[in-house]
Amino acid sequence: MSRILPHFDFRIEVGTASDIGLVRGTNEDRLLHCPEHALFGVADGMGGHPGGEVAAEVALATVRAEISRPRAVATVNDYVQGPSLDARREVLALMRRVGVAANEAVLGARHGGPARDNMGTTLDVVLFAHSRAFFAHIGDSRAYLIRPTVTVQLTQDHVLHDTRRAPASATSPRRPAHNPLVNAIGLGAAVTVDTVFVDLSRGDRILLCSDGVHGAIESEAMLSRLCAKGTADEVAEGLIKHARERGGHDNATAIVVEICERFVKRGGDAGPSASDLTALSASPLLAGLPPPAVLGALAAGVEVELGPGERLPREVASDLVAYVILEGQVELRDGRRVGASGLVFPESLVGVRRKGELPVVRTATRMIRIRKDDFAEVCDHDRVLASALYRRLATFLASD
Repeated sequence: MSRILPHFDFRIEVGTASDIGLVRGTNEDRLLHCPEHALFGVADGMGGHPGGEVAAEVALATVRAEISRPRAVATVNDYVQGPSLDARREVLALMRRVGVAANEAVLGARHGGPARDNMGTTLDVVLFAHSRAFFAHIGDSRAYLIRPTVTVQLTQDHVLHDTRRAPASATSPRRPAHNPLVNAIGLGAAVTVDTVFVDLSRGDRILLCSDGVHGAIESEAMLSRLCAKGTADEVAEGLIKHARERGGHDNATAIVVEICERFVKRGGDAGPSASDLTALSASPLLAGLPPPAVLGALAAGVEVELGPGERLPREVASDLVAYVILEGQVELRDGRRVGASGLVFPESLVGVRRKGELPVVRTATRMIRIRKDDFAEVCDHDRVLASALYRRLATFLASD
């Protein structure tokens, strides 16, 4: 049954599932189901029973308490009433503060006894507002955006080793046996909180899951198949069943939020603004395409923002990435500066890694980031669009 969230323009359906697995003695995963604040989350505790359970519970309870504070409620309300760039940035700043508060709360809870000395947890939460989803991510649980044409991994694992070349099997998880977290709730006084947001449309699904789920899935193509059919509850249960069938090496938890019909229509920033669409349509990758084709290609993209002095990564979420600049300026390794509509790392979309220093952001820059595998999935879905995109890409690479 669909339900309505406060301040969110779409009805939703939610499915949740959690399982101890076949190896662990206890389930240290916890989930947050808080529709009254349009808030959902997954935490994968660590440190052993009972510490991991406590860390996960404390982190999620803190998230819930922080989002319900009057200041946070006002921030979300301001965004819904006037979804400007500045208001959007305030919501993202709120999500970062929530992650920091969760870290402080878990560190403070360690005084409860020796069993809590090394406790910690991952944390992934999503907040729905207006027509968007806002995420905070810490650790190696994950958030995905699952669309009819593409599955987009929104978060990057905060682990020491890359996992791309370690496929899952029926007898071993995908993640290497020793692949420690380098960022998590409770590891230290400083914590890095990644944030991202996405525009939503009817038919989209949001998946939050612990590594017991995503570590058992062979590929994003398999994830797309597992999430394509059934209700939100059936998808969540199916993901847990798949994890068990692949060995059940870890606790496994999944939250699936399906975006249903839109019942509120507002002005504002649902989809690219007119100026952003102009910049995108002038990009070498998209030039000359009709607006519906531009929007179809953007199904693989996620908007990101970097500040002056930051380096532009060529790999995100274990995959090569390209960028289309919406506004701002990036300096390439040869000294050239690229502004709005510029295309950076185009070779990534055909699997070629360019060596050398990373580009530097010179002014605050907003970009559409496109992962190689997501781009390929969109192209597989629409061969006519694929032909147009690859033709433009080849022309640009030949002239660059």
